[in-house]
Amino acid sequence: MAPEPREGRATSRYVISIRRATAVDHEVINAIVQGSSAYDGVYRAMLDGYEVPLSQVVQEETWLATDGADALGFYSLVLEPEPELDLMFVADSEQGRGVGRLLFEHMRALAKARGVAAVKIVSHPPARDFYRRMGAIEVGLAYPARNVTWVRPILSLPV
Repeated sequence: MAPEPREGRATSRYVISIRRATAVDHEVINAIVQGSSAYDGVYRAMLDGYEVPLSQVVQEETWLATDGADALGFYSLVLEPEPELDLMFVADSEQGRGVGRLLFEHMRALAKARGVAAVKIVSHPPARDFYRRMGAIEVGLAYPARNVTWVRPILSLPV
């Protein structure tokens, strides 16, 4: 059974909750991805023409952090063929407010509830330190392919 939508950390502005994403969230999820300044410069090529597929939003474990009015970030955990944190983005305006940590902790709890032993993470290089702080261990490298022209760290998160 999936973790229930839950209230997260209260900040001076809002209380963050995490809920299952639906088809209605598809547009805002893609806006968060395309608006990410973490992919400026050489990394922008990865997002050129990229859209999170609607099928992924509705069929995979895609979860959205919200303050009740606005989408703050999301993640997508793909369970087959190998458990992998496929996507995790936090809106630029919400960076440094604990949204990423809440999403990551939710993902870890969901993976555990699904009986997963470890989650693979092919990281955007600037996010590597965040994943390491969250307990992921570097296990390898993903080499350039298609429109990703840089080496990315591969991490494993014991669940």
